[in-house]
Amino acid sequence: MQRNAIIGFLTAVAIGNLVLLLSQPKTTSARPDPADHRPTAERIASQKVPTRSELPDAAAAAGLTLSRRTLGRVEGMSRTDAHDVTMTGWFVDRYGDATPLTVMVFVAGSMAATTRTEGERPDVASIVGLGFGAEKNVRFNISFPCRAGEQPIIIGLGPKEEYVPLFLAYSVSPKCP
Repeated sequence: MQRNAIIGFLTAVAIGNLVLLLSQPKTTSARPDPADHRPTAERIASQKVPTRSELPDAAAAAGLTLSRRTLGRVEGMSRTDAHDVTMTGWFVDRYGDATPLTVMVFVAGSMAATTRTEGERPDVASIVGLGFGAEKNVRFNISFPCRAGEQPIIIGLGPKEEYVPLFLAYSVSPKCP
């Protein structure tokens, strides 16, 4: 019964990611400078991402495309003190190896925090069918400054200059508590 619930959940996440992929507006923003050889995370971190609707343009300006190979989910967010919140979740490259992936958070338009996936999630690894060590780098835990009610934009960076927005459930980004 629990396995069926997990399969159903991951199917819903995959369908939600597909719907998101298909609903992304075509961007007309400038392409990145071909002479900019900074790592992907640095290029996107230098962009302003104030809202989810502006993410595709910021990603295109950083030379990123929407990933079809990565999946992820924010599973919880809690306030740790008057200024900071901590967020937990998972992010995977379905075709990857043991390389940790990057998760980034933007708050009020600016990059607020970044982390790498680490730690196992046997439930996710089993359902997604991860292998080759990828199951060792699935979890993420990230803390960042965020006022109550602010809308963080959470993205995962794939291995091939790709990104995917990460949500609490079905395309809903959590607001900071």
